[in-house]
Amino acid sequence: MQLPRINRLVLLLTLASLSIIIASCSTSEAPGDGDFVLNLYTGANEVGANSISFNELVANEDRPILLNFWAGNCPPCRAEMPALEETWREYGDKVLFIGVDIGPYVGLGTYKTGQALVDEVGITYVTGNTPNRTIITDWRVQNMPSTFLIGKDGRVHDIVIGAISGSRLSQKVRELIAANAT
Repeated sequence: MQLPRINRLVLLLTLASLSIIIASCSTSEAPGDGDFVLNLYTGANEVGANSISFNELVANEDRPILLNFWAGNCPPCRAEMPALEETWREYGDKVLFIGVDIGPYVGLGTYKTGQALVDEVGITYVTGNTPNRTIITDWRVQNMPSTFLIGKDGRVHDIVIGAISGSRLSQKVRELIAANAT
């Protein structure tokens, strides 16, 4: 008769432990809850400074934002950069494009290799690096490149993981513009 009681106790403890584990793994914070400083490679004329905090930039912006995390030694990042530049040239008056080089934090380059890639590709939209190491966890960047489409309300509307083609990028940007038309 003791065995069933022990089994129930083990089952109860297992369920309690499992619910604690699940609760500790979840979070109420959405991607993008962390501020960071952006030291610009390009785009100082667009934002009026060589270094600016993301929250400050967003607070002064009336356009939705495309935020792209990339690295200097990341082949998929390099592959999508011309499409980002071309799409920015087409929609830059309606969407603020921001590129953030996190190569040093993910083992895919240095700030020097990041700047070299920007120069090589001819990037002109706002892009730079950040000294904020927590940016990867704050924004939940798990793969490179990662692109966040952020509404004027500051909420993340869509996330694209991996390199994106020019046509798909244009489609995503048009959807972001339409969702933020007021």
